[in-house]
Amino acid sequence: MSVLLATAVLTPGIAHAGPPAQPEPPEVRTLETTVPAYDPMRGIRMGVSGLFERTVAGTGGRTAKIYASKDAYLGSYIVVLNTPEGEETVSWLAKSGWIERADKEKLVLYVLEPGASGEWGTAAEEQSYIETAYTNIGANGVDGRGDWYQPSESYYVVGYDTAGSVLQKLVMDDPILVAAAAFVDASDIDTQYLASMNSNFYPTPDWNGDLVASADVPVPVWIINSRQSQASDDVIDYWKDANQTSSKGTGFEGGKIFEQKPNMLYGYVAETSRVAVGVLEKKNIRENEPKERQLDKKIYDFLSSYTRYGGNVGGNTIGSRQDLDELGVTYQTMVVDGRLREYLVYVPHKAKVAAARGKDVPLVFSLHGSGMTMYMMFDYSRWWEVADREGFILVHPTSTNNGRATSWATAPTSSDHTFFGLLLDELKTNYNVDESRVYIGGQSNGAAMSQAVGRNLALSQNFTAVGATSFPSTSTNYDGETLPYYMAMGEFDFWPYQPSTPPVGGMISYWINRNDALGTPTTAASEEMSGRFVTSKWNNEDGVNVVRYTVTKGRGHSIIPEEMELIWDWYELWQKDAEGNNVYVGP
Repeated sequence: MSVLLATAVLTPGIAHAGPPAQPEPPEVRTLETTVPAYDPMRGIRMGVSGLFERTVAGTGGRTAKIYASKDAYLGSYIVVLNTPEGEETVSWLAKSGWIERADKEKLVLYVLEPGASGEWGTAAEEQSYIETAYTNIGANGVDGRGDWYQPSESYYVVGYDTAGSVLQKLVMDDPILVAAAAFVDASDIDTQYLASMNSNFYPTPDWNGDLVASADVPVPVWIINSRQSQASDDVIDYWKDANQTSSKGTGFEGGKIFEQKPNMLYGYVAETSRVAVGVLEKKNIRENEPKERQLDKKIYDFLSSYTRYGGNVGGNTIGSRQDLDELGVTYQTMVVDGRLREYLVYVPHKAKVAAARGKDVPLVFSLHGSGMTMYMMFDYSRWWEVADREGFILVHPTSTNNGRATSWATAPTSSDHTFFGLLLDELKTNYNVDESRVYIGGQSNGAAMSQAVGRNLALSQNFTAVGATSFPSTSTNYDGETLPYYMAMGEFDFWPYQPSTPPVGGMISYWINRNDALGTPTTAASEEMSGRFVTSKWNNEDGVNVVRYTVTKGRGHSIIPEEMELIWDWYELWQKDAEGNNVYVGP
């Protein structure tokens, strides 16, 4: 028996207040000996919280510190830092405000620190430790996140002093891992290394088939120096080139910021966003504790303006990160089969105006992938921008915490199916939902779940069309109403994208049969190319396109905002008639 409880409270946003009194440093525990405690009534919260030390394998016993705030959830944003020269890690984390900031913003901190002497060595001496510790942040097992924490798809990085210069070189080497970065007196990088990034190519090409060098990939960066030097000038120029900024900067936090030129960096930066390079050169910028604390706060404010989906270089998008409170997103919960279930609801202005006029609007479900959360899907997909323009209600639900990650359970008997039934009832009761236009889709494991919902005939009748990305699944039971289906797959996804291959071909075959379309997976009615998208279509005997499949050039196992536009264009073609049939209403 499932019990339904619904609440509506504001989601913690990313606005910031002035720092209160400095907290006491927390106790340090050993991460590997900690037993995670997963409370089913705490939803997607992590199983550990507090300050931990972990031995970094392969570094001669060197350690790193990890801080998980008590409300951090699986997939929380992670800030990678190194302890500044002359500081002790734990006391510095407290006095700098980073622990307090992590608590407020539900962050995870991953802190690289000096060896047993308490002093950093030269850049050459620290290269191996820093590279090893940085590389295994997201690795499974005791040398990585294991059962203890799970980072988001990309990191925020903050480097200080000489060790920070090594950290900055790692960001340059693989920029798609980083949403934004800041470096304080950490730009002592020789021109030979900078030049080498022009021939450091990613293994897969972009959407045009061209190889991509590390130096061509943008990262929002703030370079902060106590003094000007030729090395730091060269680093600033490097990032200006990577971010294709204007040559004229504007005032920013006592320095300047150089913004991306308009209509540049297609495929790397969301159309409505801009990357930038900040520059601040000021003597004695860290001369006392209050000043340094204030600087670190400003650094996080800069970083948290951005978000980025990881993946491969041709399917990797930086975008502006929204304050959910300011946008009007609500965090809501219900209890299903003894577990807290969580979801975000966004009702844009147009939908509210429609409600005031007594008019109903479409409802779109967008499901995250395995290891992701509703927060990550909200930020990465940018569905909220489509909702703003088109006026539909957007819902991002979260799956269950399986102990070390999140995942949807697609089996017909799983509580996720119960959750969707209850959630549908709740949304239809509380919002001005047009029940003839309810759509569902998701990324990866979320795509698998949306297809599972489509095959659940008790649930599928509530939905008008499916639009998903990056996960083919199938069945040989073709029962059910016509449910228009669209899938977008990356050219370099986990599975071969060709319809002749078993995973994709099986998926297409199921929907051809389910929707009474003509042809086979390899005999589409048409194939069209538009920009980086190659789309195949299968029609029914009336010539209506009921199955659609797109290959996104250059993309791996990720999503790009343009695909949300394509999916919405698909949804708009379909509506339920008076008898509850899904019918084509498009041009």
